[in-house]
Amino acid sequence: MALKKLVPINNSLEKLVWGSGEPVTVLLEQGKLPDGWSESYCDLVKVAEDCLFTSRRWSQRLFLSLHFTSCYLPLRYEVWIAAGNRPSLKTQQELGEISRTTEILFWNTLLKHHCFTQCENFTGKQRALFALSFGDRCPLEFSGDPQALKDWKADLKKCLTDLEREYCAVVDWPAWILIAVHFISFYVDLSLQRLIGQRLNGLSELQSSSEINQLCSRLSEQVPHQSLIQLIRLWLESSHCRRDSSGLPLIKSLSQQVATTISPRTNCEVLLFQSNHSEC
Repeated sequence: MALKKLVPINNSLEKLVWGSGEPVTVLLEQGKLPDGWSESYCDLVKVAEDCLFTSRRWSQRLFLSLHFTSCYLPLRYEVWIAAGNRPSLKTQQELGEISRTTEILFWNTLLKHHCFTQCENFTGKQRALFALSFGDRCPLEFSGDPQALKDWKADLKKCLTDLEREYCAVVDWPAWILIAVHFISFYVDLSLQRLIGQRLNGLSELQSSSEINQLCSRLSEQVPHQSLIQLIRLWLESSHCRRDSSGLPLIKSLSQQVATTISPRTNCEVLLFQSNHSEC
């Protein structure tokens, strides 16, 4: 029943993100979103929350619409700026609100699904992904250890390959798996590319809110790793920032990691953007 309720949500997102209402063309040509697009998207996400929370499986296409909107529309905007155009504060603020709304939806979904407290119920392959993303093998604690990072990426690549084989012919995936891969692709990548210290409160570029504070408070009740919550907060509070060429928030106060060569982006995005599992 829950999956049937997601059909009209998926159809609405499909039309808004990929169909007649798609924003990419206007964004690339004019450096702005179509009139009313941001409001329509955020309103749709808010209305869809209850259905998304009650369904433990999402269609990959539905998730991809959310993932693309949150992480790739800011990149399309940067393409327009790179062509010599002047940045628009209004567009940047709208993209920030869109991204923050989407990301908060993802984290609230994991909380509603009790992902962090019921991981013992996962299959072996699922447990491997949980450990590599949210668990003891998340690389936040050893981002400065080249060999440990190399081993982590090798294990991640194998885990993603195993999951792709397992869900090869499946349209609807466990929502937490899609969100976990999204987290590794962008959030973990940020932690690997930037030196994230223990004190972020003083960074003038970050914008907090009561909604972010409440979310992080709820996460702290289920997530044992403080560094994980810190990274989530950093991403949400920097969602309004411009992005670099890889789609990561441009936080000038954070230094670049020295000689970083590990990025999980390609492996994660290949899995998320697989469009036709019926052929595998």
